[in-house]
Amino acid sequence: MSTHPDDLLRLIARLYYVDGLDQGQVAEITGISRTQVSRMLTRARASGIVQITVSEYDPRDRQLEDDLCRSFGLKHAVVVRTAGRDDAESVRQAVGYFAAPAISELIHARTVLGVAGGRTTFELARHMAPTDDANGLVVVQLMGNIGASVSNTDAVEISRMLAHSLGGSFYTVNAPAFAADARSRDVFVDHPDVQSVWRFFGVMRIALVGIGTLQNSLFIARGALRTEDLDCLQAQGAVGEICGCFFDRNGRECETELRDRVISVGLDRLSRIEDTICVTHGTGRTEAIHAAIRGRLITSLVIDEAGARAVLNSTNDNHSAL
Repeated sequence: MSTHPDDLLRLIARLYYVDGLDQGQVAEITGISRTQVSRMLTRARASGIVQITVSEYDPRDRQLEDDLCRSFGLKHAVVVRTAGRDDAESVRQAVGYFAAPAISELIHARTVLGVAGGRTTFELARHMAPTDDANGLVVVQLMGNIGASVSNTDAVEISRMLAHSLGGSFYTVNAPAFAADARSRDVFVDHPDVQSVWRFFGVMRIALVGIGTLQNSLFIARGALRTEDLDCLQAQGAVGEICGCFFDRNGRECETELRDRVISVGLDRLSRIEDTICVTHGTGRTEAIHAAIRGRLITSLVIDEAGARAVLNSTNDNHSAL
């Protein structure tokens, strides 16, 4: 008969962790319920009877990060290893989860943080945690809203979530991403509520942005652009998009009607702030990333390892203009 009060915990732990039995089999052998087995396994770990060790694993590829910073003059690079996974959803989740601590460290007291929409940006934002000196943080939406239906990957929702989790205040742009025409845009931008946000753009230090292409853009997927808009962008040589602003391979904004209709922080402002962090994944945005770096539209990059290798290995004059 067992005389030590922890003997049953040790037995259950041995059967489960060492012998590899499932909780149902452990319950049968010990004569207790499966629910009790689960609770006692938790107690065994909490008390130190079970101590789990895992071989050291760095989820980031530090060499690729150094290579990106050195090759393109980036301020920061976070490259997340994906252990062979290639489905977009799991890669986005991995990038967001493992990059969040590094990006959180960049957010300091009284920082004005601009935020755009995007699925990878959402995954990053939902894992970001407050730092000790994030008092006075202001989170600002970088662009208007895409349509009347709001998803959790829209700038307004990501900004709201970040302000709540980081303990900051939140300012939203109460306007559509694209106005009907230039005159309507001016009316929106001149509104006092929108102007209160625009003033923050002048003192913004950090921005989190996604990057799109003509083949893969949130605006196109949500039907915010017309066929004639796409035709015009293609004619102007557009290769990428940030915050609703489309740019060519040199990072210069395309001179189309959209430029006068978009309600957004704008590329000129983004190019002047301290750190614009592009959050993305995959190999399909390589040309757009090169163009954004070339045009000084982004200064830091958060990406998966496959995307990072594509950026580094591309033969598309990747940094000839840098």
